[in-house]
Amino acid sequence: MDTITHGITGSLVAKAFLSERHGRIATMAVTLGAVFPDSDTFARFFYSNELAGLENHRGVTHSLLALPVFALLLGVLSCLLARQKKWLLFTCFYGIGIASHIVLDLITSYGTMIWTPASNARAAWDMTFILDFVLTTVVFLPQLTAWVYSERPRAWRRGLEVWVFLSLAGVGIAQFAAAMRMPLSVWTVPAASVLVGVLLVMPSLQGRGFRWRRSRYCRAGVAGVAVYLGLCWVAHQAALARVEEFAKRFQTDDQRMGAQRLAALPAPPSLFQWAGFVETPQGIYRGTMDLAASAEPSYRFYPHAESNRYLQAAEALAEVKTYRWFARFPWVSYRQEGEIHVIEYRDLQFLRSSQPDNSPFTFRVLLDSEGRVLQSGLLNP
Repeated sequence: MDTITHGITGSLVAKAFLSERHGRIATMAVTLGAVFPDSDTFARFFYSNELAGLENHRGVTHSLLALPVFALLLGVLSCLLARQKKWLLFTCFYGIGIASHIVLDLITSYGTMIWTPASNARAAWDMTFILDFVLTTVVFLPQLTAWVYSERPRAWRRGLEVWVFLSLAGVGIAQFAAAMRMPLSVWTVPAASVLVGVLLVMPSLQGRGFRWRRSRYCRAGVAGVAVYLGLCWVAHQAALARVEEFAKRFQTDDQRMGAQRLAALPAPPSLFQWAGFVETPQGIYRGTMDLAASAEPSYRFYPHAESNRYLQAAEALAEVKTYRWFARFPWVSYRQEGEIHVIEYRDLQFLRSSQPDNSPFTFRVLLDSEGRVLQSGLLNP
């Protein structure tokens, strides 16, 4: 999940359960704890190669094993700077924030090394995409609504400002989705704008919203997050069931014919869009599905390149090993261009169906006729 959403979520949790008793210091500590794990991105300035970030991002700062250590260090440091003695309380605040970050990263399909340094295995619950603007809105809107109704004389002006801001943000998101070749329905933004307007107006009925505490709005937001994630889980199970149904084609009465691994990964922009994967020794089937439609998912087969000495030379590179470790469904292709032998690795999770040859996160290795590496590295999207 993006860092901004992490911070907003930390703020929501603190305002819902901690801030009334402990004040702003609780909000600040939980929010800081919620964004702290992404501090590992600053390490990229010290990386020796462009793939080193894959080995370190969502690593030790996202580890459940290291969580108590980081929470304690941040708690003690905050007490020293603020000349406070409540180091245990601060440690708890930071721990809550860090834990919320880890959970929000786990629900994505990116993969999080929650057992570092004991293991570098990447856990992923595959419930949401790396960016989820719906979730961001769910955690942000209750806090904005609480601000709107905190002062009666300014409520309508503030409400209008919030509605315009979120509506314009929706237009920007739609343009971003279109640029990423994931266009939204023409009705999505207007419908979302109307829904936001209704949610902003509802607390004004009989003036109830002016009597509610901020914590009540934020607790409603936490409940909204739980409901949304529950819907994501249900959608994931439905998508996975469709993939499993397709994978049955690789079975006979007495043996399995090669379906080694399968997954259903979220494919934005909507909760109903998913990509299905079935990996076999010969290659990978990738399909797209719309849970709102009854049509069967359409799959395309991506065959792996046959092994040869050039492919074996590429596989021996440390960078290729790192890429293959990180990629959920790495697909390798081989071709010869004159005297140059080209080997490309693509993670089908990020494949652009409309532009498979121009997909992001492609690693290319060029070798001469003797099998010597001429060039290797990630291509620009």
